[in-house]
Amino acid sequence: MSQVNYISHLNGVLRKFADDDNISSSHRSLYLAFFELWNQKRFPKTIMLNSKQVMALAKIRSRTTYHKLLRDLTNWGYLKYHPSTSPHMGSLVEMSRFDTQPDQKMDRTYPVSEQVPVQKLVSFNKHKSKHIINSFINTCPKNEQEVIEFFREEKRSVLEAKNFYNFYESIGWKLNGKNPITNWQACARNWMLKANEIKKELKSNSLSRWRDNLHTSKDKNYGEPL
Repeated sequence: MSQVNYISHLNGVLRKFADDDNISSSHRSLYLAFFELWNQKRFPKTIMLNSKQVMALAKIRSRTTYHKLLRDLTNWGYLKYHPSTSPHMGSLVEMSRFDTQPDQKMDRTYPVSEQVPVQKLVSFNKHKSKHIINSFINTCPKNEQEVIEFFREEKRSVLEAKNFYNFYESIGWKLNGKNPITNWQACARNWMLKANEIKKELKSNSLSRWRDNLHTSKDKNYGEPL
């Protein structure tokens, strides 16, 4: 898959929105939420997404509305949606490309005196996009293998590493679905500490129930079969 041009793609899809009588403001809002997450992940062919995170970005509260808008965008060719069959894995979305046509340098429907030079606007947005992508690269793991190697160094299992990677990959490497993670290694160590606490608590509860069974006050007839 060739490199996605941020500005050309955005201009292309906005032109398509303008020509598409079916598109509503809600459709635009949902698509731009997908586009933001796609941009954060550096434009892969498919992205794994969490519906709650997408709904929060798009300001959509109703899950019924979300699925209707998503079905529309899929049917109209803006993206391809592959729902997940596992509650622990996000659904996959493949974004259609709209950066294959050259950008229009000027809109001829307005007088020249009212037109704004496109080049300056593109330059500003291009640097801003580059800054966002570089920030994302510096705070998130390159791939799943990097996470597995880190967990191995911490004497943890591969399964735990994959669970950690899939969980945060599905929510865009954000804490509580809102704030970007600034240090994924520190986040992983917190994950390990939390896992240790859960294991300790489960073990304590199991021992407590075992002791209660030994000290039960209920009379039993040991002559009866189990």
